[in-house]
Amino acid sequence: VIVVDDRSEDGTARMVRIFMKKFPNLRLVEIKDKIPSMAPKKNALFRGIQRARGEIILTTDADCVPGPHWLSSMVAYFEPGVGLVAGFNPYKSSAPYNNTFHQMLALDFFAMAAISAAFIGLGFPISCSGGNLAYRKSVFQQVGGFARIDRWISGDDMLFLEKVRDHTSWKIRYAIEPESFVPTLPPPNFKSFIHQRIRYASKCPRLALPVTLGLTGIYFLNLLILMAGALSFFNIKWLPIFLTSFFMKMLFEWNFLKSASKIFQQKISLKLFFLSEGIHPFYIVCMGLLGVLLPFQWHGEIYRRKSTLYFPTG
Repeated sequence: VIVVDDRSEDGTARMVRIFMKKFPNLRLVEIKDKIPSMAPKKNALFRGIQRARGEIILTTDADCVPGPHWLSSMVAYFEPGVGLVAGFNPYKSSAPYNNTFHQMLALDFFAMAAISAAFIGLGFPISCSGGNLAYRKSVFQQVGGFARIDRWISGDDMLFLEKVRDHTSWKIRYAIEPESFVPTLPPPNFKSFIHQRIRYASKCPRLALPVTLGLTGIYFLNLLILMAGALSFFNIKWLPIFLTSFFMKMLFEWNFLKSASKIFQQKISLKLFFLSEGIHPFYIVCMGLLGVLLPFQWHGEIYRRKSTLYFPTG
């Protein structure tokens, strides 16, 4: 187990050294400074992977809590020919995260995971989560690590996935057993949520053309729903367009999430779904714009899309 302490201020290094006395296979990598040639998280991952001796690399984040069977469950997917395995990071739903706001975030996060799993199943992977990800060290080396994506603040997962998909013949799988899930903490408040989603959206201009076109189509569908809804107040002819597009979107998404919930063994609240659907078009349109135009805050610093543009807040 390799713990990479990337300039943390919570005593991580001290605690790891204490545990190293009891667990000799525990390793600590300390990072003192940022480097201009690589985004901080990618630098931390790269340094950790350099120290790794095994062939299978599993990554998770500081706010994640892997279960006792996580490693064995993920590694079981590495049949011959499989180079990368993506996993699910469900948001914790226990107190204090059992309110309506956090339950809606959990539903949104589950929807993203379900889409990721669906496209991997279709043979065209488009996304994954770095909080629950595994790949062969030889695959990492084969694609040149994070080369060409190293300065993008986000994308140590999705952009790396694209490199494996487009430049190797390795198969990619998605782990769906509950033992492979790694619970993670949701954003604590609305401001943190907005910054997180802007960070997610910030890497979209770097995604492959088919993915970008698909996301653009989704964006304009939601924009159409908003515009048709607004114009319906001034011209009744727009009302059928609004109702048709909105309810077709809602019906498709409900059927998709219900099917995915059975596979992932997750429960979906109809009340939360309807509430989320009412907000979703605003959310998609706003985040799509903000992700391209605005910087985001992450770990006490403000970034734009690439690590060459950051602004310390302290």
